[in-house]
Amino acid sequence: MKRPRGDAGTITVLVVGFTAILLLLVVVVVDVSVVVLARRGAASAADGAAVAAAQQLDRAAVYANGIDGAIPLAPAAVGTVVAQYAADAQAGQPGLVLTSSVDPATGTTATVVATREVTLPFTDWLGVARSVTVRAVARARAPLVAP
Repeated sequence: MKRPRGDAGTITVLVVGFTAILLLLVVVVVDVSVVVLARRGAASAADGAAVAAAQQLDRAAVYANGIDGAIPLAPAAVGTVVAQYAADAQAGQPGLVLTSSVDPATGTTATVVATREVTLPFTDWLGVARSVTVRAVARARAPLVAP
């Protein structure tokens, strides 16, 4: 029996098409995974730095006013400990920037913002942006525990 002429090569076109779709899906999954992992790393670094910052007691304020309901933080010490934390985290997360602040109204809450520029491995092939900035924010306050 003779095959009709119009069907020759149909399977080849389908295989090539499905392979292209599969490769595109792999590219998207890898790029999204890189961003998600970088975001989790930045969030982890911000959390750790915020906890370390929340332990920086402002001794002068405590001696002058006592402790009312929350532990006052020393902004200079918070900045120093967050800068040290950022320097230590640079080895595992290149390009990580940690910035800190102390809530000016209460002086008891430390806020750390982590930003990191992430280079995507495959998007330059598609003509899309080659890098993405991920950002994470963490806040911490030292608990006041009654004796």
